[in-house]
Amino acid sequence: MAAPRESVSLLFKLYCLAVMTLMAAAYTIALRYTRTSDKELYFSTTAVCITEVIKLLLSVGILAKETGSLDRFKASLRENVLRSPKELMKLSVPSLVYAVQNNMAFLALSNLDAAVYQVTYQLKIPCTALCTVLMLNRTLSKLQWISVFMLCGGVTLVQWKPAQATKIVFLQVLEASTLLLWLSTQTTS
Repeated sequence: MAAPRESVSLLFKLYCLAVMTLMAAAYTIALRYTRTSDKELYFSTTAVCITEVIKLLLSVGILAKETGSLDRFKASLRENVLRSPKELMKLSVPSLVYAVQNNMAFLALSNLDAAVYQVTYQLKIPCTALCTVLMLNRTLSKLQWISVFMLCGGVTLVQWKPAQATKIVFLQVLEASTLLLWLSTQTTS
């Protein structure tokens, strides 16, 4: 018997989308500012490492809260980390790729305009869609394919003619296509 699905209101989904969009934009702008200021630059590898350590501490804290007691916490760590080296190795591959990606983001924002970076970074969505279709044998709806092609077209146009007015118009097109893709995934899942 299938577990009942929790229904989440559209208003809450839109709220989450808006918060995530603002966070991504603020992250990009802040990172670009700190990488191009005249002050002494920090090491990007240090920033990525500190970010990952903070995530690790937060994850351990959440696990400790969920397990409820110190004995169950230790048992969970022992079972899922120490006694599963094969699973740990499987997780290390995407972790290393993610670390490289974050370091490349610092490099890109040191050399690219923030708007160009943000638009180009959205190419991860069509790449993910393509990998989902090819590797996982999933199918995308017509609306999802249209959204993916709109996103690719917007990225191409921004790179092709990077005038400031063009960037703003196509940023809006990209945001709309990303929203359309996100909403279509919410209706199909």
